[in-house]
Amino acid sequence: MSAVIALIRKEFLIDWRDRQAWASILLYILATVYVVYLAFEKIIDAETWNALLWVILLFTAFNVVSRTYDQDTGGRQFYLYTLASAQQVYLSKSLYSALFMTVAGVLTFLIYQFFLPLESLSVSPLNYLSAIILGAIGLTSILGLISAIAWKTGANSGMIAILGFPVIIPLLVAIITFSEGIILGYTWSMVQMYALALILLIVLGNGLGYILFPYLWRD
Repeated sequence: MSAVIALIRKEFLIDWRDRQAWASILLYILATVYVVYLAFEKIIDAETWNALLWVILLFTAFNVVSRTYDQDTGGRQFYLYTLASAQQVYLSKSLYSALFMTVAGVLTFLIYQFFLPLESLSVSPLNYLSAIILGAIGLTSILGLISAIAWKTGANSGMIAILGFPVIIPLLVAIITFSEGIILGYTWSMVQMYALALILLIVLGNGLGYILFPYLWRD
């Protein structure tokens, strides 16, 4: 794990040195939420409010994941090949992407709630934040291996969109239903099936990536 932590620190320092990644994601969130605000001004229906938020988070996840492997090109890739194993590289990038997306998801929720407040959400905002965090981790888990495949093909953003949408549908159904249940005040027994489905998809996505990424890395 020391190598994984060192690689995560490397990813953070690169992004901190060149803050364009953070600024572009923040600008995308602000612009998208503001456009939704101009279009709707006020959303009373909880289902519509929830669905629009996850549409924004979905495309934010595509933006976050699409840059996961862009930094490791040319000589830097060969240098990493001598420093760490493929599994360590995959774990570090998956954890960093999940952390990045979690921060972006929480920011999106706060900005979205500021522009389009939903009064019924005030009952359980912390519970809804837990759904945001779980969904953010799930999105990066499912899209992580797809991002690696797209990186190898050289058509990063386009390939992620083509391969990612069909795969991400079960996760979206689970997370939208789970978060909608939290807003509407459903009991845990009514939403636990979707929470367990989310956890299973996260484990499945990371497990497949951990097993298959060495073949991509070795190529």
